[in-house]
Amino acid sequence: MAHPDVAADPAILASDVSLTYPAHAGGRAFHAVEGISFTVPKGTVVALLGESGSGKSTLTRFLAGRAKDVGEKNSRIRLTGGAASVLDVPLRRQSRRTHARLTAYAGYLAQDAGATLPPDLNVGDILVNPIAERSKDFDRELLGAQIAEMMDIVALPLSKLQEYPYELSKGQRQRVAVMQSLMLDPPVYFADEPTLGVDANNRPRIVDLLRWYRERADATMMLISHDIGMLEALGQDVLVMQEGRLVGQGDINDIFRRADHGYVQRLAQALRSTAYDEIAEE
Repeated sequence: MAHPDVAADPAILASDVSLTYPAHAGGRAFHAVEGISFTVPKGTVVALLGESGSGKSTLTRFLAGRAKDVGEKNSRIRLTGGAASVLDVPLRRQSRRTHARLTAYAGYLAQDAGATLPPDLNVGDILVNPIAERSKDFDRELLGAQIAEMMDIVALPLSKLQEYPYELSKGQRQRVAVMQSLMLDPPVYFADEPTLGVDANNRPRIVDLLRWYRERADATMMLISHDIGMLEALGQDVLVMQEGRLVGQGDINDIFRRADHGYVQRLAQALRSTAYDEIAEE
């Protein structure tokens, strides 16, 4: 039985990976990712880029061990080619126990995380629950100090701990969701658009929180974002996807400047020219 190895290097390994969604309503199976190979060294922050429908979210959800964490069977991701591992745990044919162990070590922030917070819990309980569910014996004072530090980093007053998701703005809910996804101190962390819905003034707070966490935990991260400023502040390497394939890979400081692939160049220009134009959250 495989057990996550927090010292594994590379922390993430993909070899000729192909991912498919099952056929639905008489249609054919959909091939979302085709023949992707890469490694992510331990402690590295990787940015995963590509236009909508390029396969970024599918790949991230699969690597985070959440391939089947949806209700509809036709939305479940299948590994149909190649091999992949996270923290030396193979992602093919896992037992329930192995899957549970991996998801305890691999943090994951879904793209709609801020909109799916438990409506019946206040912010304090939302943040404490991941710890309480894992163990009833934890240092509440130490945990309280950590939560207070995180709240300060993302510029949320401690009074918000008593409020419920419906009392928060969209951007505030997203900040809470990012904090919640880090509570179990995952050594590997996957985030799909962590600044989505957060206004321009508060987006840097998410960057600060992720930087604080990476330095604190020496975490390996894979981040999907259209926020080029955030990626340049946090990332070291870039993977660029187009139509399910990997079309660019390299150091974040030069892949956009010396890209041989025209698509990568166009994507870089689009990211720089279309910064989020969102209404202020509060």
